[in-house]
Amino acid sequence: MKPKKKNFDYFESLVNMSLYALEEANLLRSVLADFDPDKLEEQRAQMHVLEHKCDMEKHEMATALVKEFLPPVDRDDLFMLSHVTDNLTDSVESVAVFLYMADIRTLRPDTLEFADLIIECCENAVRLLKEFRNFKKSEKLREIIILLNDLEEKGDRLYVEAVRRLSQEAQTTRELIEWRDVYKNFEECFDAAESIADNVESVVMKNT
Repeated sequence: MKPKKKNFDYFESLVNMSLYALEEANLLRSVLADFDPDKLEEQRAQMHVLEHKCDMEKHEMATALVKEFLPPVDRDDLFMLSHVTDNLTDSVESVAVFLYMADIRTLRPDTLEFADLIIECCENAVRLLKEFRNFKKSEKLREIIILLNDLEEKGDRLYVEAVRRLSQEAQTTRELIEWRDVYKNFEECFDAAESIADNVESVVMKNT
């Protein structure tokens, strides 16, 4: 008698993807805290390994969904959640990629404040997706969704004030243009984390 095939765990897969984003965020923070532009290529490559693992997790989920007769929630919702969670990993990696591409040699004083907030967003994305398994009866899910929305708003305020200071302090046009893009890459991480919260909230609304 053949052993019963184990069902694909979509909830665990989403958590795994968010953990890659958190690992990337912590790596980014350490890169920025001890910034050495000559090490960026190697550090960027380390981050890309994590992003690739997240991509593979997403592909595994998509393959399972194609074959799944009755997924635990709507097939399209699960696919969209995998997409937005993967996007968080992509967004964190993009910060390091742009620093490398633009050959940024020195960091502005508020850089670590952005990095710390990205970590907080990723930590709460992990919390949210761990709790998502119990979405029909969870008392914590709504609280974490609201927190991620609040963190995105905090990130927006941080972004606006950083760009304003940059406009006042930039010494060259190159510095102004490049750092606007650096800040935009940071800001997109906050948006990506909020998008996970928005999609989880949508699933809850449809299924409860």
